[in-house]
Amino acid sequence: MPRVSIRAIFIAVVVAIAAVQLVAVTLAALPPNRYSDAAAPRTAYLDPYFAQNWRLFAPAPVSQDREMLFQGSYVADDGTLRRTPWVDWTAVELDLIHHRLVGGRAGYVTNKLYGPLGQRYRGLGVAQRAVADGTDEAKPPSWSAFEAKLLEGGASRFRVGSYLLYERATARLATDVLASRWPDIDVTAVRYRVRSWPVTPYAARSGSEAEREAARPDPTLRDSGWRVPTPGSAREQRAVASFDRRHR
Repeated sequence: MPRVSIRAIFIAVVVAIAAVQLVAVTLAALPPNRYSDAAAPRTAYLDPYFAQNWRLFAPAPVSQDREMLFQGSYVADDGTLRRTPWVDWTAVELDLIHHRLVGGRAGYVTNKLYGPLGQRYRGLGVAQRAVADGTDEAKPPSWSAFEAKLLEGGASRFRVGSYLLYERATARLATDVLASRWPDIDVTAVRYRVRSWPVTPYAARSGSEAEREAARPDPTLRDSGWRVPTPGSAREQRAVASFDRRHR
């Protein structure tokens, strides 16, 4: 009986992993139905870094500008709480896309976070949304305390875990961005704002710039609650600071 070589075993393992990944991405990309819902706990590992974005295609192509902004809170020398200005990080990322023939993946981070953040937030119950929005600016809860509070009252552990996965990723990016902009400030809390601005209706696009701007619908905003600062690794912080210097 021929012996199975290490190379054959390695190839078989790689093929199996690739097949599992292909099936997981396919299930995660399905429209919401009982099959995708049943598979959700097993495809959760794709979030947030391996999720797919299909906004270029029907039935819901891009029809609005989506932006993510970050703000920090800190204690001033006189002991009062102060806030940093909002940092429009999406605008910083878009500079990479606007000035290169082929943009890098770094130009799409907030775009990839935007949709799942809203979906996970809307997936929470009313009581959980109140907890998420009402965290204390002066003393934001630790992530473990925040999770425990969200789970009170029998909330779905899967929904809460999926929501926190994206909240932590966003808080980490926000912390690194704010540290890049204000390295001398000891930020004690961070939050984000998501802003959706519908494009000018097609019928009004032949007007002047002022007329097109006037016809554009007002943007909608949602501010998160305050989160505990969550810095990334030293390498991540250097990468964010370097990117910010080059593209702000």
